Amino acid sequence: MELQLGPLFAILTAASFALSQVLIRRSTYQSEESFTPLAVSLLVGTPIFILLVTFSGEWKDLLSFSWQQYTLLAAAGLVHLIIARYLFFNSTRIIGANPTVAITRASVIFSVILGVVLLGESVTALQIFAALLIMVGAILTTTEISRKTFRISTRGLLMGLGVALCSAGSATLIRPVMTETDAIYAATFVMYLAAFVIIMFILLFRGQQRNNVMQQGGRMFLILSSASVFLVVGHLFRFSALQYSPVSVVQPLIATIVVFTLLFSWIVNRRIDIFNWRVVAGVIMVLAGVFLIYG
Repeated sequence: MELQLGPLFAILTAASFALSQVLIRRSTYQSEESFTPLAVSLLVGTPIFILLVTFSGEWKDLLSFSWQQYTLLAAAGLVHLIIARYLFFNSTRIIGANPTVAITRASVIFSVILGVVLLGESVTALQIFAALLIMVGAILTTTEISRKTFRISTRGLLMGLGVALCSAGSATLIRPVMTETDAIYAATFVMYLAAFVIIMFILLFRGQQRNNVMQQGGRMFLILSSASVFLVVGHLFRFSALQYSPVSVVQPLIATIVVFTLLFSWIVNRRIDIFNWRVVAGVIMVLAGVFLIYG
């Protein structure tokens, strides 16, 4: 039963991240300003983890981590919550959202490579086929196949690949810690705290970014705060998934985020035209890959 918990938590991670992404997209649709959602997610998320660690009684676990575990978790926070998001928003600005999302699906391949090379994980031919199936299906659901799609700048392409590498890399950093502890709240808090410190320094010394955050209206801040809560939930599921399953299984399943994003986008904004042959084929391929890994 425990072997099945990892894939289940990975899929729940994808659903939580997708809902957060849809809410952030809705709040930044007109502003096109990327620092504010990043800052709000950490300003809201970090206090939540303080409460979670307190009520779960995991402060003693937090203080018992080794310096190697602190280093791995802090590095994961900087890689995933700061660097990956910075690259994602900039890649989107340069080449557009659809090509960026498609390129970042390379995280499926990076996760398999890093899991095998750095963590000594073993993968079967079936798992590799399933990972490729999910990646191709994800690309189909998020990419408009046309000349314009592939006419992208080298800088935007490299940033998109950087997002994919950071996503797989952060999971690789988290996995060794979660095989040695079940203190999920404490471990995730360390990751958030490291990123929170960086954001506070930026807000302290960069007046423009500070003003952008402070000028948000009440409704906009509520949407961003809700997105931040789902992001917290997603990271808790992600840590739980990596506690039970290897990176080479968890990351491909998190790629199912495209299916949940399509579903939540249709619910939140029905004007988006998401039903065509590419979407149907992509969803089928993603679900087939999930079935192969889960089975």
